[in-house]
Amino acid sequence: MKFQQVQALKHKAYAAFVENRQLDVPPVLPYHMDAITLAFVGDAYYALFLRRRLTALGIPAVQVLHALAAEFVSAKCQSFVYTCLQSFLTEAEKSLCRRSRNAYSQVPKSASAAEYHNSTALEALIGYLVLDGQEARLQAVMQHVLAAVRAYCQKKHI
Repeated sequence: MKFQQVQALKHKAYAAFVENRQLDVPPVLPYHMDAITLAFVGDAYYALFLRRRLTALGIPAVQVLHALAAEFVSAKCQSFVYTCLQSFLTEAEKSLCRRSRNAYSQVPKSASAAEYHNSTALEALIGYLVLDGQEARLQAVMQHVLAAVRAYCQKKHI
C-alpha cells in the first residue's frame, strides 16, 4: 500500500473509530482474516494473559515483572510454545497456523526466521480464537500455553 493510500485509510479509520461504526468494507470471518491481523490481536491477548499470571505471583519489583514478561513474549519463547502445542491443535487450527507461518512480515534480529514464523502462527491462532468467540477452546489452548511457558522457563533457568 502506498503512503497516500495508507494516510487516506488512517483518516477513514479514525473517523470510523470516533463515530463507532464499521468501515465500508465487506465483513470477513475471523478464519479468513489476514494472518498478521489475527497475530496483532493474539499478541495482545497472549501478553496480557502472561502479565496477569506474573502479577498474581506477587513479584514486588516491576523490573523483574518486565524482564520475565519480555522473555515470555519473545519470539524464541513463543516458538517453543508453538512447538509444544502441535499435538493439541485441531486440523483446522493447524491449517490456520500453516497459513500464518507463511504470512509475510519482517523478521527482527532477536530471533531466527523460523522462530519468528512460529511465533506469528501462535499469535494468529490465539487471535483467531479470540475474534471467533471460542472462549472454551481459547482457555484450553491458553492452559497449554501456560504449561509450555513454564517448561521453557524451567529448561532455560531452573
